[in-house]
Amino acid sequence: MPRNSSICLFIAFFVTVLTACDDGSDGTVQLQDNILVFTDQRIPKALIQQIVDENEKTPEAPLPDDLPAGTLTLLKLRGKTNHFGVDIQQSPPQYIDYHATVPETRVWIAEYPDTRDLNLQTDETGWWTMYIVKDTDVELEFSFVYEKEGWITTKTNVNKITDEDNLDFAIQYIDPYYYEYGMLPYVEAMMRSNGYPNFFFENAMVVTVGKSWASMHDDRLPHGDPGATMTLSPASEGQIGPIYFNEAVIPDLAQAATSVDGGVVWLNMPPGKTYLVSAEKPGVSYDTIKFDVRATDAENGVRLYIASPPDSVEGDNDSPPGEP
Repeated sequence: MPRNSSICLFIAFFVTVLTACDDGSDGTVQLQDNILVFTDQRIPKALIQQIVDENEKTPEAPLPDDLPAGTLTLLKLRGKTNHFGVDIQQSPPQYIDYHATVPETRVWIAEYPDTRDLNLQTDETGWWTMYIVKDTDVELEFSFVYEKEGWITTKTNVNKITDEDNLDFAIQYIDPYYYEYGMLPYVEAMMRSNGYPNFFFENAMVVTVGKSWASMHDDRLPHGDPGATMTLSPASEGQIGPIYFNEAVIPDLAQAATSVDGGVVWLNMPPGKTYLVSAEKPGVSYDTIKFDVRATDAENGVRLYIASPPDSVEGDNDSPPGEP
């Protein structure tokens, strides 16, 4: 687990304050905002900035395997924010283009809440980039939070950050009109008419049970692995689910297992717990993913917890789209 008390995190305007991480320079070198440092080792800031500058000129070039000290690693994280849902402002409503993204979305790390103040955002193409400096072989855990005025603040599952670059993060960021005037009233009406007369939506935890190739970066659709049933630990009083999405990408209480969509949701997850989610299906092995549902999430406006491919519940089934 990350050691919040011992990690010296300095980025941009924090550089002059957290002098324990300084490299002994005159303080004129400041790292750009998306370079995040997670180490208490002394570090040559000018070198880090130089490496990042070169990488931004030629993004396809690999970063060095390690820094001169030999015990520090510089790696690159990159992801996109997919605009997900149905455009209900059209008549008739139409599914939003699969390739659509959401620019100017703030991206920060829940485990390190100070990163919110950096206001790192997706660019005009809907992509974000972070450079991470960390102790070599020390694994970090990041839950990314996506936040945009007028949209639903969304938190991902916990992602393991190793010494390797990861350029394939993605999130299905639900269209706010579809959420507010389509999905939310539908779910509340469905639950109230099926044994939960006093149901009010508090939050939702959503995963996609996908094929081995499933990814928001892959145009093969649908991604889901049909016929799987879910496992969740621990079970908590008050939570509702699993509820499986049907092939029309709608939560359906009559659906007994995953459809070709692969979507699954749990409603009103109690905070203060870490939930482990996986799936079962004869002949298929699935990843187990982790959600950290904190009491502070609600204070930060988080209402959706979403694990999107390729970092959701993926199995080793490599069959083509729509097949068992």
